[in-house]
Amino acid sequence: MTADVFVDSTTLLYTQDLRYPSKQSAAVEWLNRLLISQRMSVSAQVLNETYWVVSRKAEFGHWRADVRTFLGKLLFWMTPPTSGGLERAWAIEDQFGLRFWDAMLIASANEAGCAIFLSEDLNDGQVYGRVRVVDPFRHAPDAVLGDALRS
Repeated sequence: MTADVFVDSTTLLYTQDLRYPSKQSAAVEWLNRLLISQRMSVSAQVLNETYWVVSRKAEFGHWRADVRTFLGKLLFWMTPPTSGGLERAWAIEDQFGLRFWDAMLIASANEAGCAIFLSEDLNDGQVYGRVRVVDPFRHAPDAVLGDALRS
């Protein structure tokens, strides 16, 4: 398995967000392409955040019955935590001025060896260590990964 794209919780949530059809379509396309090409990575934090939002926000009420099954299928793509993750997150938080939970995600993506961090919540194009942020609603999978996704 090659996991070069770390997916954040907002991207997962948009796959089921009926309020924004264009974002939903883009998120579904990204997720499908990453799963088919086996280029995806998530952390426990991402899965936990996704579940928390779905279980509490009315706009995801239609998804509550199925979210556990969906997230359970993503466990295969979950990166294991490491003992240095917290210290790396603190270093990223200090160096880049990120909020702690965002720094934890960036640290996880770096530890997983990902090249891309898929998120609309951070600055598109910003590089944190080895990871570059890509807004999935500004860039199509082929435009970012090209031939790598066709393998």
